[in-house]
Amino acid sequence: MGQEEILLNQILEEQADMTGVMTAVEEFAFKKDLRQLPQEASRYKQLIPKTAPGPGEQYAFEVNLDQCTGCKACVTACHNENGLDIDETWRSVGLLRGTTPQGPAIQHVTGACHHCLDPACMNGCPVKAYEKDPATGVVKHLDDQCIGCQYCILKCPYDVPKYSKKKGIVHKCDMCISRLKAGQAPACVRACPNEAIRITLVETATVRKAPSEFVKIPQAPHSSYTLPTTRYVTTKNLVPEMSSIDAGVFQPEHSHMPLVVMLVLTQLSVGTFLAGGVVHQFVQEALSSMLSAVYAWTVLGVGALALNSSLFHLGRPKYAFRAVLGLKTSWLSREILSFGTFAFLAFIFAVQTKYPFLPPAEGNALAYIVSACGLFAVFTSVMVYRDTRRELWDTPLTTFKFFMTALLLGTATVMAVSLSACAWESPSLTFMIQSVGGPLAAAMVLLSMVKMLVEASLFSQLRRPGMTSLKKSAVLMTVHLKVWTIQRFVYGAIGGILMPALFLTVSGHLTVTGILVWVWMMLVALTAAEMMERYLFFRAVIPLKMPQ
Repeated sequence: MGQEEILLNQILEEQADMTGVMTAVEEFAFKKDLRQLPQEASRYKQLIPKTAPGPGEQYAFEVNLDQCTGCKACVTACHNENGLDIDETWRSVGLLRGTTPQGPAIQHVTGACHHCLDPACMNGCPVKAYEKDPATGVVKHLDDQCIGCQYCILKCPYDVPKYSKKKGIVHKCDMCISRLKAGQAPACVRACPNEAIRITLVETATVRKAPSEFVKIPQAPHSSYTLPTTRYVTTKNLVPEMSSIDAGVFQPEHSHMPLVVMLVLTQLSVGTFLAGGVVHQFVQEALSSMLSAVYAWTVLGVGALALNSSLFHLGRPKYAFRAVLGLKTSWLSREILSFGTFAFLAFIFAVQTKYPFLPPAEGNALAYIVSACGLFAVFTSVMVYRDTRRELWDTPLTTFKFFMTALLLGTATVMAVSLSACAWESPSLTFMIQSVGGPLAAAMVLLSMVKMLVEASLFSQLRRPGMTSLKKSAVLMTVHLKVWTIQRFVYGAIGGILMPALFLTVSGHLTVTGILVWVWMMLVALTAAEMMERYLFFRAVIPLKMPQ
């Protein structure tokens, strides 16, 4: 052994003597060598209730933070017990740091599923792949029912459900309920060398009456949302100002590209139907009949493409038909049913325009019904994301952006389709350019300017003190996602402001082909800009989660 190694060992021994503190593993090994540990069976039975839950009770985790040393034995045990992939974890250990009245402090925090009384994962699931066991209170995931939509991951404020690419489904902690029913402690409880985790019985009425007493951890999401049942016990004064060790470290989230495409195209289809209905009022009857049919079939084609694109987001798309089972509680189920209904009614309307089978009054009524259904469908899309409680999404800005995308892209699509349909009939084309093209181009300029200005208001968060969730989103967009942010505004300015503003000026100097190229380039640029906006919508959001 060299001199340097001898010196290092001496320093470590002196440091251990000075602190007088053993690590959790050292303490466990020391007690085991001296036979001071109770027999394994009796030891673990002390960490679980002696009786099953009675009426108004359920199982719950209790964590003694004073005993948790962050050794992650619980994480390893959970991983091994449930046969998780190497990059999967159902239990995590975070670290808080800050200054308390007693001075600087750190605190390890172990967490898993909190088996909430009002589980967001269960409420949001469109296929009812979650159930809360009425006898034990354990929130269980039904693997066979899951379609892998991953909406529960967005809904859970504690980052509990995990997606398995291998299986194409989500799964999560079930408190090792099979062990509990056999009188054995869950894997994480058995593995902790300091007995920091135990299973207790809690009264559900107590959780509902005082939700803030559960998951009472600095930086944790507020317990009133899902009514979690995990109780954290400590003699320390963990002040709210303590923050997660990774509070300043954040990365872009998953892009969810199939959802980006689905959202933009469904909103485009609804907007096209609405804008087409407005244009219908200002053209001659013969031309109106022809254009109505073109608009209707365009709406139907784009809507079908949008709905099919969403299937690529599912881990098990062949079971997508189950997605309306959660209609009672899930906004995702309502979104799917609403857009499906809109597409069906749009098809009926398209047939009506080609082969009229309804009197004019009933035909107009059908148009209003389709429009109302489309607007409601866009509203359900808004609620799918606002209902997650993520700060970037749960604001009026989401409502504004989704409806403005519909209006803006609908206007651009109607303009491109209208001129294309009249392209080879010179009188009709001239009429459409003069009487419809101008107003539509002006509307595009106005809508684009307003939408981009409102979106840019997020960057005002950069001037705020501290690092809030919205400020993190603004930082992501201006640093990590800077290229996408710049492109979003450049394409939006070109397709939504510059080209429409120049349209009437250049249209008189262009051939028919040139006019069509111009209007379709506007639509492509605007659609690209909205795709990038929705891409940033997913990537710049800051998820709710336990301290990491």
